Order: sequence, then structure tokens, then C-alpha cells
Amino acid sequence: MMKKTIWCSVLTGALLLTGLLKADEKPNYGKGVFILNEDWFGHQNSTINYLREDGTWEYRVFQKENAGKELGCTSQFGTIYNCRMYIVSKQARDMGATITGGRLTVCDAQTMACIKQIENLATDNTGKSVADGRGFVGINSKKGYVSTSNGIYVLDLEKIEVGRQIPGTGSESGGLYSSQCGMMICLGNKVLAIHQKKGLLIIDAENDTIERRIGAPVEEVNGKATARGFGSIVQAKDSSLWLSVAGDITGRGNTVDYFFRLDHKTFDTLRIELPAGYGLPNSWYAWTADAFCASPNQNKLYWKKKSDGWYTNSEICCYDIDKNECTDFFDAQSMGWYMYCGAGFRICPQTEEMYVSLYQDNLQQTYQTIRLDTNGKVLAAYEMIDNYWFPAMPIFPAVQADTSDDPDNPDNPTDPDNPDNPDNPDDPTDPDNPTDPTAVEVFNPSFVAALYPNPTTGLVYIELSEPAVMEASDLFGRVALRQTLSAGKHTFGLAKSGLYILRITTGEKVEIKRIIKR
Repeated sequence: MMKKTIWCSVLTGALLLTGLLKADEKPNYGKGVFILNEDWFGHQNSTINYLREDGTWEYRVFQKENAGKELGCTSQFGTIYNCRMYIVSKQARDMGATITGGRLTVCDAQTMACIKQIENLATDNTGKSVADGRGFVGINSKKGYVSTSNGIYVLDLEKIEVGRQIPGTGSESGGLYSSQCGMMICLGNKVLAIHQKKGLLIIDAENDTIERRIGAPVEEVNGKATARGFGSIVQAKDSSLWLSVAGDITGRGNTVDYFFRLDHKTFDTLRIELPAGYGLPNSWYAWTADAFCASPNQNKLYWKKKSDGWYTNSEICCYDIDKNECTDFFDAQSMGWYMYCGAGFRICPQTEEMYVSLYQDNLQQTYQTIRLDTNGKVLAAYEMIDNYWFPAMPIFPAVQADTSDDPDNPDNPTDPDNPDNPDNPDDPTDPDNPTDPTAVEVFNPSFVAALYPNPTTGLVYIELSEPAVMEASDLFGRVALRQTLSAGKHTFGLAKSGLYILRITTGEKVEIKRIIKR
């Protein structure tokens, strides 16, 4: 197998010698894709690799950019929120490692510089950890939630400090794999979280309390009442919510051939039957972020089909929401590969291409990542150096932070050729455009440096030159989102499609903008 890393090292050294790379130049991890890895349990802490746009790898980038620091043990979840990467690990240190990392690691998403690591998310009165890490969701610039094996905890994003456990989310048994909390999504001022035993928890994110619980069905199996469970939750492009269903709550990975559509307004559920053998994955035993995701740009869902074993998955299927149709999308076995049991694939929001991590066998150190187009065709394969990576999930940069001021960057909202630029005469939402039916007067526009994309199908990025209060209302005046933001770059999302009036206030200054959510 060809190893690309040797040539990359030679090339990098040559560039440094010729002065083409500056020694003091800050690293930029804003354009490729990260692959978070469990790594070899019992031998070393977890790692995160970076696949550049040119197809070359940079391995163990967290260790590279933070001398003497490492991630925690068995990192299973990572995401980028407000220009920071949040990596959640089950424990702070692997038994075979010499460096203690953290159950939560927060770093700069562009430079990978470590901002803070938290060793224990919660402890008993003796100082012993009572909560292993699972997932994270950002709520606003000040607050997020961390899910664990023992409840959901409030995270202060300014101080990066773990606060209280949300009442009703904790484990009654104290075990690591019997009453866990897993995947979470944020919808305005609500967080929807999956609990292994209790089902879907709808949490009021303003006062951190459970306002509603939706339990998984109880069905008769072989003459015996069997409690199903929910495995994961995703939100589709049309804002609908989707719940995967586990055969039971024991963590054995049992599946059923249906899932639930959840109305994002009323939270009413609709059972959707699937063809035999297309049951969605779940992994409550040794928890991983499930291989279940939604396309950011098409009304489609993707998941990994259940195989006969934990480690022999090879097929990805696709569900077209509009057509109510389930089809096979890709089979790695045609290439002689398998997918590891974690969330080994995700879809890039910028390109709609899918990145899939493949491996040969638990006893082999042979891995590669492939890139698929929207039809499941292999566009490229990226070989890796030998190592027991055990990949957990891909992580995509949320915004190209270093290029936002580049006038030649087509994603730059200030580029006059960009249709999202408010000064572009071809922009139908421009208040100066006479064809705009929703023109809104702007008062004292002085502190909103950037707001894009608009229209949006996902997150909106806003940059402020000073602290402000942001409020988004629909055309009926109903407040959909209200956040207090610090100066700097932030992201926010709107749950429902439609036109929103964005009122941004700092002191006596007010700026009014419109956002269209498709």
C-alpha cells in the first residue's frame, strides 16, 4: 500500500527551507474534514485526524497543535459550535495512556489550539466520576448541554464549566450502560434528547427542565410485552424530526423495521414502516453516535443497515422523505471493506458528498476513508497509515473562518458577486431592491459585521462588533428565538421554514434584518 505521509513530510520540509511556509504562521483547519477516532482501547487515548482538500492527511492534529496534551479515552462525539470544537470522551484517560486528557475537550476549530479540558463531568462526594461522556449540543453563545451515562448537564460556554444535572435525566441504577443519555438536537429554546429508558425528553432550555416525555412503544413479541427504545434523533431539511427505534433497551443492537416521524411543531408522532431488513441502528451498550443522519440539502435520511454482527456492517441505505421510498445507497463489501460500529459516515453540508470510514477487521491496522457523490458513487479513496484507528465520526468545519474577509472568496457575504450580499442589486431580499415585497427599514446599521447565508437551509452565521440581544420573530410577531450574544462570531438555527424578522439591539442602537429559512 502506498503511504502518502512520507512524501507529505518531505514536501513540508522543503517548503519550510525555501521560506514558502512561515514558521510562525497559524495552522488553518477550516477547509477539510476531521475524523474523530476511538483509537485502540486499553493502549492509547483517542485521536483526531484531518483530511485536507488536496487529499493528504494530517494525523493526530490535537496532539500536534497542543504539545503534551491528548484527548480522553474512547472519544465518540465531536461537533463545531460557534467556532469551537467540542469533543466528548467516555473517560479522561485510557488505561494504557500516560497523559490524562478530558471527558470534554474544547478547542479552537480553526487552529485546534486547546481552550480547556474537563476531566470529570460529575463526581460523588469522594471525587469519583459518576458520569461518562456521550454527546454535546450548543443552545446559545452562553449555554450548552452535555449528555452522559448519568444524565444531562448544563455547560457554561463562557467559563467552560459544568453545572447542574437537569432533573429527571439521571440514571437510577448508577450503571454506565443501562440508563444513558445520548444524541440531542436544539430547536430554538427547546432541546430534544434521547434517553435509553425514558425515551425522548423535550427540555425547556431556558429553565433547564423536562416539559414533556415521549416514550417508545411497548409491543407484544412472542406473547410477551416488550418495551422498545429510541436510538437517535435527526432533523431533516424540511424541519421534520425522525426517531430511530431500538428493538429493546438492553443495548444488544436489536432493530425493528419502522421508525417515527415527529412533527417539529406539535411533536405528534407518525409511525413509518420500512422494508424488511432496513431497521435503523442503535448502540446503547458501548454507546456510539448512531450511524443515522439527514442530508442538509435534500429531503433524505441515511443510515447503516444492521448486519449479523457489530463489526461487519457494510451497507448504507437512503430514505427519500418526499417519495416515502427506501433504497440501497452504497455497499462497502463490493470493495472488500466494512464499516466500524460507530457513526462512521456523515454528509458534508457544503458539497453534499458523503465521507465514509472503512476498515478491514478488528485485528488489522488497515483503514481508509472514501468520498461518495449523491448517487453513492465513489469519488475518491484516501489511504491511511497503519494504526488501530477505530473511527468514530467525521466532523465538518461549520464556517471557513479565515476566508470570510477575502474579497475573492465566493462564500464571502461582502463579495458583490455573492447573491447573499445585501448590497447586491440582484438580491431579491435587498431592501433597496424594488422587487422585494418584504423590505424592512434598517436603523443605525453599525454593529452587525456579517450575517449569512440568506436564504438558509441550515445554520446562520452572524458577526457582531459589540455585545447585543438578538430576537427572531415570524410575520405574526411570534418570537422564535432570543439570544444574548457577545462580540464576535456566532451561529444560530431556526426550526421552521419561513420569513423571520431579526431585531438586533445593543444599547439604544437597533438593526433590523430578514432571514429566510427554506
